[in-house]
Amino acid sequence: MIQLRILIVDDESNQREMLAGFLRKIGHLVTTSESAEAAQEVLKSHSFEIGLFDMKMSGLSGFELFQKVHARDPEMQVILITAFGNVESAVEAMRAGIYHYISKPVNLGELQELITKAGERHFLLSENRQLRERLEQLEVDEIVGISNRIKSLLSEVARVAPTDATVLITGESGTGKELLARSIHQLSPRNANRFVAVSCAAIPETLIESELLGHERGAFTGAEKRRLGRFELAKGGTILLDEIGELPLSIQVKLLRLLEERRFERLGGEEEIVADVRLIAATNRNLLDEVKAGRFREDLYFRVNVVHLHIPPLRERREDIMPLVDHFLKLSAAKTNRSRRGITPAAKDLLIAYEWPGNVRELANVIERATVLSRTDTLDAVDFAQLRGDNAAAGVTQTPLNMPLRDLEKEHIENVLKANEFSLQKCADILGIHRNTLRQKMKEYGIEKPNGDDEM
Repeated sequence: MIQLRILIVDDESNQREMLAGFLRKIGHLVTTSESAEAAQEVLKSHSFEIGLFDMKMSGLSGFELFQKVHARDPEMQVILITAFGNVESAVEAMRAGIYHYISKPVNLGELQELITKAGERHFLLSENRQLRERLEQLEVDEIVGISNRIKSLLSEVARVAPTDATVLITGESGTGKELLARSIHQLSPRNANRFVAVSCAAIPETLIESELLGHERGAFTGAEKRRLGRFELAKGGTILLDEIGELPLSIQVKLLRLLEERRFERLGGEEEIVADVRLIAATNRNLLDEVKAGRFREDLYFRVNVVHLHIPPLRERREDIMPLVDHFLKLSAAKTNRSRRGITPAAKDLLIAYEWPGNVRELANVIERATVLSRTDTLDAVDFAQLRGDNAAAGVTQTPLNMPLRDLEKEHIENVLKANEFSLQKCADILGIHRNTLRQKMKEYGIEKPNGDDEM
């Protein structure tokens, strides 16, 4: 049972003390007040999860007290105690936000059940508020997007960040895996300590053990003094192993031991060092495929894949393109000391239609280049001419900029269906809509599978 802080407000002393005694007996922390006015004084310096207010009291009523409390603390759950004849008024109060009511004489078993459920609701509302606050913090850290997939991803980040769980971030190059890892660190209890990012692909195989774990003097030719590795430098903080799929098998064994025992030795040393660090791994590879190919240890895969966060490519969440464009226009204006540029509808159409193989990183570079080179205050399609060339080189048909949105949507759906052999579920996932919605769109646009088979 969760211990709750409960405020009882009742001008009848016998009932007030009876309820307080019962609730204390079952483990709750109870404060009592003989009037709504006295309760308001208590609430100036104390907070409660639950309020148990008598409906009719001298002075302010229980409902009037609720209205004052709710304006200040909407998460506090209030239960009204009401006489039988006032049940209709209590039901009206529920529509205004009261959690529930209980009739006199109070059934203690019913009260206990109501208190438990009201407590659960309080903590749910509190958790939702904290998630919203964390998501607002994430927006400051440049994770921009309005798509449901990004909102869902940020919600997962807000939940996992306060824990010490190992996280595996997957996604194509340029999707923002390191940015997401930094956000997790910023929202974690370790944020006062260092965030250390290591690109496993950029370190030669002969040096990677020394880079990660450190080495002692004389451990190998050229090791003239002790060197601390990245895991020691990240002590108390977070380490990101970017492109973890590039780690040699020999190092994977040592990393596995580190994760299991939370200890390691420097290269050439015998002293055991405590690994007080949170691990975040990132990769653009499918690690399960790497496991099957014998290039990545299965036991290490399960160690790093405690929480899996996947960042979808930009082409699968096109509704995020313009918010990102707006964001990068602001950054580019500040970086180049020039006024912020506008953007024409033709340029918007071109940016949305482009496939973005380099994802968000490519978009940021394209916007910065156009901001620097454009001779006008408004960016037009001509400022993004390289995107048309890239599309043509890739064999992508450029969409006419005067095509109506309805025709554009129909053409895009048809192209996705054809490219994926009319696999309805796969196409729905790519388009970011429900399978049934895709069926409705196909019916609306008269799109049929070539063989007429509706089983997709």
